[in-house]
Amino acid sequence: MTTVNLGTCCGSDPKVGLGPWLKAGGVGIDTAYDYFDQPAIGAILKSLNISRSSVFITSKIPAGNGNSSDCSEDPSVAASVAMNYAKENLKELGVDYVDLLLLHSPCQEHNHKKPVKNATASNAALWAGMVQVLKMNLTRAIGVSNYNSTNLDALPMPVPSVNQCNMGVSKHDDATITYCQKKGILYEAYGVMHSCPFNNTGLASIAAAHNRSVSQVCERYVLDKGVAMALGTGSNATKAPKEAAENLDVYGFHLTADEFKTVDAMQKSETVNVIV
Repeated sequence: MTTVNLGTCCGSDPKVGLGPWLKAGGVGIDTAYDYFDQPAIGAILKSLNISRSSVFITSKIPAGNGNSSDCSEDPSVAASVAMNYAKENLKELGVDYVDLLLLHSPCQEHNHKKPVKNATASNAALWAGMVQVLKMNLTRAIGVSNYNSTNLDALPMPVPSVNQCNMGVSKHDDATITYCQKKGILYEAYGVMHSCPFNNTGLASIAAAHNRSVSQVCERYVLDKGVAMALGTGSNATKAPKEAAENLDVYGFHLTADEFKTVDAMQKSETVNVIV
């Protein structure tokens, strides 16, 4: 899996950013059924004649982000839910498989009009459905998103390949990150720029020392923490090429041990609740 991926949610328009991302050498593309942009992504890949094997596509099925009926405790119903969403994702993207398919959030999330009776059982049933999707080769790997260590610990085997969560300099769930790393689950961050304190003088000093931008220091911090990430490029066609190039230009330096310790301690005490 690529460690820096193009995020296509929440103001990051793939119709604007995907072309520049690919031109800058980007490979990873992160989307979801409930981003409503998969047809556009598929059309762009087709128009640019991008071979399927040259990109790494992550998609998601709503689960806790969807209708309450998506969180069924019945294994057969949950399997159908997972299968139907997976097939619809492939249809929208115009591909035969995705590289990674995630449950977008646990059924504990309060996004439903009706409460879920047994969220733990629903999560387990959906996960079993994801295993069936994997066995059908509709995806090369399966994982979850917005799961904490308690949610993860309650899932049946196999262990998810990835857990994608809201994370950055000013927000990081170290307990879940540590849990994932011990279990061999790749932790992936979204919202990195939302959690980047751009006006922090300490970050500015570190950026100057490396001749980098503050945003690149925030990104490098995530990578140095052993975490992958999905980053947006916005919706401004003039700025998107620069954003893409800068987001990908984070492999040529590392934070020193002291710098990492300084940045790691910048976490805010308040909780930032963003689910994408």
